[in-house]
Amino acid sequence: MNVTIRQLRAFVLVVELKSFTKASERLRLTQSALSLLIRQLEDNLQVQLVERSTRRVEPTAIGLELLRSAERLLEDFDSTVSNVAELGAKQRGRIVIAAPYILATTFLVDVIAEFKQRYPTITVQLRDSLPEEVLAQVRSGSADLAVGSFRDTEPELQWTPLFQEPLVAVYPRGHAIAERDTISWGDLGSLPVIVLNHRSIFRHLAEEGFSRAGVALKPAYEVAYAGTALAMVRAGLGVAVLPQCVATLTETAVSLKRIANPEILRSVSIITRAGRSLSPAASAFVEILSQSSNDLVDRSEHRTRSLT
Repeated sequence: MNVTIRQLRAFVLVVELKSFTKASERLRLTQSALSLLIRQLEDNLQVQLVERSTRRVEPTAIGLELLRSAERLLEDFDSTVSNVAELGAKQRGRIVIAAPYILATTFLVDVIAEFKQRYPTITVQLRDSLPEEVLAQVRSGSADLAVGSFRDTEPELQWTPLFQEPLVAVYPRGHAIAERDTISWGDLGSLPVIVLNHRSIFRHLAEEGFSRAGVALKPAYEVAYAGTALAMVRAGLGVAVLPQCVATLTETAVSLKRIANPEILRSVSIITRAGRSLSPAASAFVEILSQSSNDLVDRSEHRTRSLT
């Protein structure tokens, strides 16, 4: 017995459309070639599967029984082929991810490491960029996706929420503010505060926190990078306002606490081009991103408690 997928597909389509003519058009075969496939299937099974004497093609009782099994078999076969093809696509290719410095150093490097363990043959390029450069790379297509926090959305880009995290106060170990059970925005008002400059969303979030607490923000220092702010804290130059994920970058020389009253959260999203499908490799990376986001928040919170 040599029943083929091609024969079964032809039989199912003939029965579903109740027409050799329509089925041959759908399969892009001549009617004679289609009829030959059905005859070969009947010869292999040694049964009659369709009634050819009527104006419309109808399955015999045996043909109807085969139809149910053939539909299930073809569905399983097509699903398996699709899965194998997708898996094969994930074994090759190149992904370009754009992200601001903080997320690149605290979150994405771990995600990339996990991704490379699963898909070692895919090339991954991480572009750690200034915030204003990140969206432009996705918009132009030079990056497949971006991960970050931004003030405004854009209609040509698609935003998929990933996680939220609070802002924290980062201060030198042994600082007097450490004696407080909680740190509020009001507590920071009388201290030399280090903030990121206006190009960063964290400056705007810090301004929101101080404003809602009724305190004027008068930065002692404004810098472009979180690494610079952390270095200034270690040097005893002030208290920095940064996202909680920087806890993974801190050393024993500094401590940090969440800022309350009110608690200000920053939202992190995956940004892709609207109306464009991701490649299988990029989709696999997004899947790992989503799975890893909760781990980052948990690690940051645990690290924050240990450094308090």
